[in-house]
Amino acid sequence: MRAGNLRHRATILSLSADLSPVDHGSRWVSIRAKDAGDVTAPTGLRSTGLVDVRARYTTELQQGRYLRNGNRLLYIASAPRDPMGTRAELVMSCAELVGQPAEYRPQSGLPVPCRVHLTHLAPYLDDLGQVTDYKTKAEVAVIEVGRPEEGDQLLIAGALYNVIAYARDSDDGVVRGLWLEPFA
Repeated sequence: MRAGNLRHRATILSLSADLSPVDHGSRWVSIRAKDAGDVTAPTGLRSTGLVDVRARYTTELQQGRYLRNGNRLLYIASAPRDPMGTRAELVMSCAELVGQPAEYRPQSGLPVPCRVHLTHLAPYLDDLGQVTDYKTKAEVAVIEVGRPEEGDQLLIAGALYNVIAYARDSDDGVVRGLWLEPFA
């Protein structure tokens, strides 16, 4: 690997026990989209295509951590320990979290910029799994907003929404689904 190929400075982040971001410093990396011949349009906050990230070996780059490069946020989905045993190069597969810019407004605390994927008229299921209504659903990155609570708000493209509930079975530790209601 040549140093000239590592053109992007990325901050390494992880989630603490209280779901706040922990900064592990920054590294020079190479970010390149994998062959995207069959990648479809995103249907959620995670892009459907993976991104290759190369860097010099460090123990800070681990599966489950995040890389922030400017406005880009990448989740490290796969990072082999030391595939060649040389501690020279690390090749990771990352999922990019994409969405529109928004502002998370907790009931107590300061507003936080975040990204959100919004779906209007998403089927709202009852406890038996039956569709009972159609509502607005948002997906947010846990590393940006932590665990939103009912009553918190999201400002998306000039429209203000109240968080009315969690979207059932939507939290995978990286992305959290929320049911929203327009603020009246």
